[in-house]
Amino acid sequence: MRSLMLKLLTIAILGLSSSLVAAENADIDNKIIHYLEKAIASNDNYKLEKTVILKKDNFKEIQGWKVYFVRLDLVLLKQGNKKVSVNDVIFTDGVLMSKDLLDLQSGRSIKNNLSLDLDSSAYNQEHLLAGNFDAPNKIVVFSDPLCPFCMDFVPEVVRDVQKNPKTFALFYYHFPLSIHPASPTLIKAMLVAEERGDKDIVMKVYNEVLDLKTTNEEFILNAFNKAFKTNITVAEINQEHITKRLNDDYAYAINLMINGTPTVYLNGKKDISKRQYRELIKEAQ
Repeated sequence: MRSLMLKLLTIAILGLSSSLVAAENADIDNKIIHYLEKAIASNDNYKLEKTVILKKDNFKEIQGWKVYFVRLDLVLLKQGNKKVSVNDVIFTDGVLMSKDLLDLQSGRSIKNNLSLDLDSSAYNQEHLLAGNFDAPNKIVVFSDPLCPFCMDFVPEVVRDVQKNPKTFALFYYHFPLSIHPASPTLIKAMLVAEERGDKDIVMKVYNEVLDLKTTNEEFILNAFNKAFKTNITVAEINQEHITKRLNDDYAYAINLMINGTPTVYLNGKKDISKRQYRELIKEAQ
């Protein structure tokens, strides 16, 4: 009887402990939401409609701290009540809160290394670049064709996947950076060329050195057409469905809180090293 009482008491204590932890976490959640709603106060230009916690996780670098991924839904009052969403990252230990942390060695933002995980919607035929769609391991790359780091990485990962099609499926998303003003036009030309049947256009562009530092669409297209023996027009690259494909890729990256290229995911998780997939190649051999 005494043993049964002790067991029931232990269960009750554990249940109470879990309830207290849940209540404490809920309190922190509410504090985060309250802070953001206070910081993003509505004004004549916009109204804050909703604050959503997308994900929260332990921050591995600092014991006792958590990282919150949040979304702010805004209504732009002077733009016909257009609705937009802005994502952000918050760090907290439940008492202190920070909008960012810096690595003292590199001086770089910790926040910039964080992004949301991918779900299965990232894996679709439209974005399949190489490998076998049904392969057990999925690599996703967000890239800008004028990014020097991408120019090195993308051809390399494509070759690795082509050599190991039973192991990998590689999916490619366009993410033009503002520091490369010609990228949006270049990408739209790539999309048109792909639509015309050139399935190798991504690799062709990455293997060609295009020195483009302008937003002039005619100039960019002349360089593109000359390099790849095409005759794509300004009207073609500005078709609604072409522009939509570019905008959809860009919006998807922004919603994941991606802010640089190349950004690489392996099986849904961001790979800062960009080389984790090579361990799987070794295992498969």
